[in-house]
Amino acid sequence: MHCRRGRYNQNGRVRGFFIYFERCAVQSLGENWRRGQKVLAEAGVESARLEARLLLEYVSGYRYTDLLMSPENPLMLPAQQVFDELLARRASGEPLAYLTGEAEFRGRLFQVSPAVLIPRPETEVLIDLALEKLRGLAAPTVVDLGTGSGIVAISLALECPAATIATVDLSEEAISVARNNAGRLGASVKFHQGDWFGPLAGQRFDVIVSNPPYVAAGDPHLALNGLPHEPQMALTDGADGLDCIRRIVAAAPAHLNPGGWLLFEHGYDQGEASRNFIHATVTGNPVVLYMKGDARFPQCGFSATAVQILKVCGVDDFVTVNVLADEEIRNGVKEYANWPTIPQLYIKGEFVGGCDIMKEMYQTGELQQMLEGIAA
Repeated sequence: MHCRRGRYNQNGRVRGFFIYFERCAVQSLGENWRRGQKVLAEAGVESARLEARLLLEYVSGYRYTDLLMSPENPLMLPAQQVFDELLARRASGEPLAYLTGEAEFRGRLFQVSPAVLIPRPETEVLIDLALEKLRGLAAPTVVDLGTGSGIVAISLALECPAATIATVDLSEEAISVARNNAGRLGASVKFHQGDWFGPLAGQRFDVIVSNPPYVAAGDPHLALNGLPHEPQMALTDGADGLDCIRRIVAAAPAHLNPGGWLLFEHGYDQGEASRNFIHATVTGNPVVLYMKGDARFPQCGFSATAVQILKVCGVDDFVTVNVLADEEIRNGVKEYANWPTIPQLYIKGEFVGGCDIMKEMYQTGELQQMLEGIAA
């Protein structure tokens, strides 16, 4: 092949000059599409026809309508070689999004790389929930923990322009991808590099969102559907899949504004884990109060009264769990105690009761007796 130096396109031109091939084994677009579909289907790719077409569009620059209307158009040899290479990689299990470098999410194209997870439709539920909680707030604040490619933070920034959005990720490479996506899509987002709440000392938010690693180490799903090619630190904590969730739940109250919300994704089979969190909390601390808000900023009169009773009894060091920050914890603690209302007081792992019972026990002196040795 002889040609002038420069970039070529599908018409065989280089800056106005024609390229002439001495030998040519060029196949048409239609032939490559059919061949690509066959290769991917034989490799077990379910959407073989669609993915072969997307790879062909990617390497050729043609649109879908071009492929349908003019399948006889040739695919130039260099592009065909790239197409063959990408077909082989896809057939071996590498995800399509990593081959093309982009993925669609909520009608927007996001850049992706092996440094970040590929966007998945179920994450839209997390965004919809966050938007619901932000509705009606004049200038809400949000942080996205483990932002990855930035799909959650950027979607929230674009769909709730009044919100101030911050993100955190441990991976500098992931932050680079997310920052590029924010710039391309025109989203105002602040990025922090660090471990969960580490870079957010003293900061509080109206909504905390996260899609943390929640797959248990050794889960067979990690070997399927291209997951071996995705960043493992974003998929699994290397343990039971709940370690990161525990850390986020434990630290969230210190970073939520009064009435704020913690929203995070978790595995379909991890509902029981929330109840285990409750059990571990009430048995691992002398005094635990499940309440609305926290000790500094109670969010209802009953919770405020419960806090005041404990302080009058001389208990200053007790654990509070803000049920408003996690709907699953709020429902779970009611099931755990078989008690329908909040607040709920636990002393040495034993459920005591709610606000009215605390007042009665305080008036009779029974509560003070239960707290002997615990009060400061």
